[in-house]
Amino acid sequence: RLDFEKAVAASEFAVEARVALAQSVWDAARSQADLDTTEKLLKEALVAADASGSAQEAAHRAKAAQKLGLLLCQTGKEEEASQLLRSGGFVVRLSSEVLKDQGVPLGTAEKDAERDSILAVINNALPEDVLQHLQQTFEPQAAFWKEHEYYTGRTGYFSYLHSLATPPQSNLEQVIHHLWRVSQRSFPQAAEATHAEWWAHTRPHPSGHQLHFDSDDEGIGGVRNPIVTSVTYLSDGEVGGPTLITNQRLDDEILACRGWLARPKLNRFVVFDGKVLHGVIPGAGYREKAGRRTTLMVAFWREIKARGSAEEGPGASKAFPVEGATRFTWSEPLRSLRPQWDSLDLP
Repeated sequence: RLDFEKAVAASEFAVEARVALAQSVWDAARSQADLDTTEKLLKEALVAADASGSAQEAAHRAKAAQKLGLLLCQTGKEEEASQLLRSGGFVVRLSSEVLKDQGVPLGTAEKDAERDSILAVINNALPEDVLQHLQQTFEPQAAFWKEHEYYTGRTGYFSYLHSLATPPQSNLEQVIHHLWRVSQRSFPQAAEATHAEWWAHTRPHPSGHQLHFDSDDEGIGGVRNPIVTSVTYLSDGEVGGPTLITNQRLDDEILACRGWLARPKLNRFVVFDGKVLHGVIPGAGYREKAGRRTTLMVAFWREIKARGSAEEGPGASKAFPVEGATRFTWSEPLRSLRPQWDSLDLP
């Protein structure tokens, strides 16, 4: 952050530095003043981009406009946001209720046949000792993130694949089998799964994830969806935005007309139809305490292709590191079986 501040102070035309500094302030925002600073920096970036004689700096204008558009939407400056987004070529956007996370809490909503056929939300999904084990494995400073170079921005999507055809061979697989059983209570068809694919994220409060359809190998070679996908929240519910799950499927000719917001809550488990469009809404406002939104995702598949070893580099559907033949240390705590986890109580 200090380097960005120096670059901004050194030049009124430093567009890229202003965008980067704005994101840094936004990520760590603890007050309205921090959000005001973020908005000011992004507006400065737009002015600098228009005035800059540097094509390299001007190339960052679109990123500044997109970030500012989101911030304006979340802070209620609708007209200003609409003008900015239209000037950038946008023709549709998520509703203000979604971007501000103002939907009706799922736990208080009336019965809804369509919703209940698409998703289920289960609180207290994991016993306390299991939850703590996963929290330690995936806490923000853990080896898992460092050894995947997660924070560098250079690592793309990566996941690990486990067979469900045999009894668990590790405590991680014991957890996966438990979540598989939990999923089957709401989606009996999940029992047909032969493999589980898992991945994880840890992100600052205002960071979201684009709307997408889950697919084998990110859709390369054609879209192939899992039976169901699940999210387990491992961090404090005060940090990060909700998961948005819509009723839109890939072959639909119109955009989604309905969606449901599953808010982060420690030890909450959300499982949903693997064919629907979903994503993560950036957290709105600011948070008075530090933290990151940490989640473990598990998708259950009828068919999915294994894609070699993570030793070759991160990627989709890699084999879990082999004991004694891996450079990774993050996998070690996830190996040994725990007899008390053989048959965990369902929530």
